[in-house]
Amino acid sequence: MSSLQIIQDHDKWRKGTGGAPAGLAGESDGNVYLGLDLGLITFTSSTFKSSRFGTTSFVDAVWTACRFTGCSFSRCDMQRIKVSGCSFVGCTFAASQLRASSFSDCTFSHCNLISLNFDASHWSQVKLLDCRGQQVSAADLVGEQVDFTGSRFEDMQFTNARIN
Repeated sequence: MSSLQIIQDHDKWRKGTGGAPAGLAGESDGNVYLGLDLGLITFTSSTFKSSRFGTTSFVDAVWTACRFTGCSFSRCDMQRIKVSGCSFVGCTFAASQLRASSFSDCTFSHCNLISLNFDASHWSQVKLLDCRGQQVSAADLVGEQVDFTGSRFEDMQFTNARIN
């Protein structure tokens, strides 16, 4: 079954219109997804190239050992998402909610982070390399071994953040 079909079936299951709970493992994807509910979905060892996610919910999703290249996430609800061992290259995250999210052993390279909220989130061994950011906010963000090498951020608002 294609990654597109698996993702669409998960959305149907979440909306109570059929489908089934799903996860991607070892899949490749490059599709456009708008207005989906992908809460609780798992992505494992999958590759996403130029995938686009708009107004999509990833609440309580789990992503492990995935690679995202040239992907965009716009107006997504990513509260409580757990991301580990993933890499993001040339991706854009815009106007999205990442409250209470967890990122561990992840690398963001040449990414754009615009109008994001990381309240009560946790970062461990996260690299933000040559990234650009605007209007990134967080209250009570905890970060351990976070590397911002070459990155530039404007209008950041961190309150009670503990990084490194």
